[in-house]
Amino acid sequence: MHRVNKRFLNEITCGDCEQLVQELDDDSIDLLVTSPPYNVNLGFNKKHKNPYDLYQDNLPYQEYLEWLKSIFGKVKDKMVSGGRVCINIGDKANGSVPTHSDIIQFMSYDLNYVPMTTIIWNKNQIGNRTAWGSYMSPSSPSFPTPFEYILVFAKDTKKKVGDKDKITVHKDDFIKNSLALWNFAPETRQKKMGLNAMFPVELPKRLIEMLSYKDDVVLDIFSGMGTTCLTAKCLERQYIGFEMSADYCKKSRARVEVGDLTA
Repeated sequence: MHRVNKRFLNEITCGDCEQLVQELDDDSIDLLVTSPPYNVNLGFNKKHKNPYDLYQDNLPYQEYLEWLKSIFGKVKDKMVSGGRVCINIGDKANGSVPTHSDIIQFMSYDLNYVPMTTIIWNKNQIGNRTAWGSYMSPSSPSFPTPFEYILVFAKDTKKKVGDKDKITVHKDDFIKNSLALWNFAPETRQKKMGLNAMFPVELPKRLIEMLSYKDDVVLDIFSGMGTTCLTAKCLERQYIGFEMSADYCKKSRARVEVGDLTA
């Protein structure tokens, strides 16, 4: 295994990811799986009731994009050649603010990552179907989006070198998940855990098995309740999590310690 800062390895570290990323060794991360804040004023809009513990999810849009670009720019040096960066994101305002497209643009053209794919995550979930906009009129109809995106990029090359004996994905799962339309439900325990911005275990599980080898180092820079780290541990990968909330860190460390994907 390549050199990794042992302070962070198999730990969830509390702090600002933009600072902590810079303390990682260069060329040390095989896979990043994360879901940044969506910038939808979480906790203060009609749909979402639980705000983040510390982060205020309401930056001016261009400032939000520049913030993400700065973070993923710092991440790039930390990835191995062929390392993959997976970003789960949803668009704002029923698709009228194309956040996923803007991220693809700066990742591909400003930061020079190699685009691998855009996966559509169909959450099989229809929210408030009374939000029609101009009901029964072409004046200004609304188009709610019951899906999100998983944007996948690579550093330098799409090819990831690894030991064939350390491949863990099952043939049937590989065939199913190689289609870039994924159908599974969102996390159902968000209220119980106190965070409305969680993805389910199924999301990092598919990405980790499709895009990494056993013993690879998996990073989540917005660790939240530790779902990526928990999944990586259970799939026999090394993990690193960064989370600014001390409360989320405490809860996620306990969750990872139990080591149960259903917890």
